[in-house]
Amino acid sequence: MTDPAHSLSDSFNVRIAGVPTQITNTLDAVEINADELMNEFKKEHGSAIKALLSRGTRLNKEEIEQPIDVSIPGIDEFTALVKLSSLIDSDVYQTIVVDTAPTGHTVRLLSMPNVINSLTMFFSRLHKRYKRTIFTATEIGIYDDVDMFLDTMTESVLKIHNLIMDNRKTEFIMVTIPDLMAIEETKRLYISLYSVGIRVNNIVVNNIQSNLDCKFCRARRAHQDKHIGVINNTYPEINKIYVPLFSEDINGVERLKTFKNMLFS
Repeated sequence: MTDPAHSLSDSFNVRIAGVPTQITNTLDAVEINADELMNEFKKEHGSAIKALLSRGTRLNKEEIEQPIDVSIPGIDEFTALVKLSSLIDSDVYQTIVVDTAPTGHTVRLLSMPNVINSLTMFFSRLHKRYKRTIFTATEIGIYDDVDMFLDTMTESVLKIHNLIMDNRKTEFIMVTIPDLMAIEETKRLYISLYSVGIRVNNIVVNNIQSNLDCKFCRARRAHQDKHIGVINNTYPEINKIYVPLFSEDINGVERLKTFKNMLFS
């Protein structure tokens, strides 16, 4: 799960940490902790970033420390993607399901490889300029921690980009409800995904009124049916999965199994 407002622990009624936590014999769950990942990133690459900034800019020591002490824009999302990539590389899991944050955060998450790549290219240009200066003065070529950091970032960006864009391995499933605002938000998300070539084969339409025993219930369902029609017309080639509104919370393994059977029947 990459949503900063974690809810998997609540869904499964199990305390889930930043490492794989066993839920059943065939299911593990992880709530990615962005702060922990960021601290690990700074610990591993902080000295290389400081060296890079000191060589490529006119910042003083105090100014160089500031970008390390604060969160680098977008790096928390990037480290989350790196964590997911490492889970995939472990070959422990056949399928990995990512519960992403709401639309805006998710679009930002998916755009991070391009953002980080642009930042890495900028830093690479600064470092190459420094290396040319050193070579001119000493005729000695260097390959140090900064080069290793830039190479690592470049490789990670390419790997994550290829993973996201590989339609044989990756699919994005949209979840919406049959209301105007939700439909419009879903449309914006679909356009964002389509524009970068990420496939969507399934849409889950949640919270559909199924009890028609009262006047309000029937009116509510009639209102939803109009929006369900809009969804069907907007995404004619995408499979729609309709999920009824439940009278109680769907949490705990047994209730989630019942929900799974309904979802994939």
